[in-house]
Amino acid sequence: MLRDSKLFTTILGSLVIAATGCGASVDVGSSEVEVGSAKSALGPGPCPMGNELITHEVLTPASIPSLSELDRAQIIAAVHESAHTDVITIEEAFDAVDEDRINRFVLRDSYTNQFYVEIEYGAGDNSYGAYLYWGTAQVAAAIHDGFPEECGPSVFNYDLGDTAPECHGFLDYANTATFVQLDAYLPSNVAQAIVNARAAQPFSSVASVVAVDGVAETRLQQLYTAAKNGGYVGASCSGIYDQVAVSTAGATAIVDFVNQASREEIRGVLSFLINETVVDTLTATRPYAGVAAVSNTSGVGNAVFRSLRNAATHWRPFEQLVGAVNDLDHPDAQIRLEQHFDWRSIVAAAQNEPVTAMECFGIDPALLPQGATHRPNLADGGEVLGIVGDAVASSHVFAETSFNPAPGLADLGGRSANHSFVGCYIHSHPNPWVYDSKIFFVDTQNGASILVSHHYVE
Repeated sequence: MLRDSKLFTTILGSLVIAATGCGASVDVGSSEVEVGSAKSALGPGPCPMGNELITHEVLTPASIPSLSELDRAQIIAAVHESAHTDVITIEEAFDAVDEDRINRFVLRDSYTNQFYVEIEYGAGDNSYGAYLYWGTAQVAAAIHDGFPEECGPSVFNYDLGDTAPECHGFLDYANTATFVQLDAYLPSNVAQAIVNARAAQPFSSVASVVAVDGVAETRLQQLYTAAKNGGYVGASCSGIYDQVAVSTAGATAIVDFVNQASREEIRGVLSFLINETVVDTLTATRPYAGVAAVSNTSGVGNAVFRSLRNAATHWRPFEQLVGAVNDLDHPDAQIRLEQHFDWRSIVAAAQNEPVTAMECFGIDPALLPQGATHRPNLADGGEVLGIVGDAVASSHVFAETSFNPAPGLADLGGRSANHSFVGCYIHSHPNPWVYDSKIFFVDTQNGASILVSHHYVE
């Protein structure tokens, strides 16, 4: 039987919280569930998978057309926690559960800002399902007979490893190519070393291949060429750079990030470095035409390149919200959210724009155009969340696409809490019918940035 949707379980210990009536979609701040309603925990418990309810919705077969590939994979993974381990398609998943209904909750850990998706359903008069790490189909904990079991770590490592899925054929080739095939591209001693190494332990990463005696950058690229020529690697794999195999989409994201991010944001991404001269090098020698140029930049090695890749490709709830808002097209009332930009160029451009009002905080007054004001206090997380929240509401992203902004805004709130920001409010009026504004904030702690742009035509 499907669990009564008036009761749902958020596990941090065995906390039970009253929620909403059947079939409703519940958002943070609603009359049914207030923000942080699950924040009080009874103890560490076996499965600390979120202590705040963000959203809840009931899915039915009618929901299938709107489900993404990830949504479907999460549901199928959760259904496999029941006796229905043979389910393959999303249609079979709904057929397998009681009443063809599935509860989906988004949960947040207020201490780590980690997000989870809980998929719960009835199966033979009992509650089954799974908690999954946000943005993945990896099960964090199972729900069996109404109880959480098989609990994984509460914090998920989103590092993508050194081999993109689109490039996994490189490892397949390294693990299966015959000595003769390898010998056609590599010195015989290196080819034999690869055969010997994989016999002891199959290769599972680029690093494991590089660890083979005789394999360095030149041999690695020769091996990649062999895999590509052999049809193991397709066009969706861009190549191997600094011992990281990157997809074409990932390569584009890296180039965009390095070309657009402010010096502060790049410094925040590379804050683990003792010598940060690479930050200045990256910003001084851009724009980059391709990912190889980024890789070849002085000071960029495996650790730096991998960190840039992670920063450019890791989509959390707020990144998904930014994407959803920016997908909307309202030429006469356009709202755009940007996370990677050079705020200095925005301030400099204001010198030549029909600015009607400009207020900045934490910005060197010498950089500001004549007439701009400088307020003494920096922005806090509440101010940032308020501006972004208003922009999201004005975009009508929920009304037009049914995309729920609550997880994204909760994510932004978690990231910005107790942080301070420099930034500016810039308003311009280029002609009697057009009103534009740009509002940006830059985190003083890690350089994370957000630019909110409004374009309105009467």
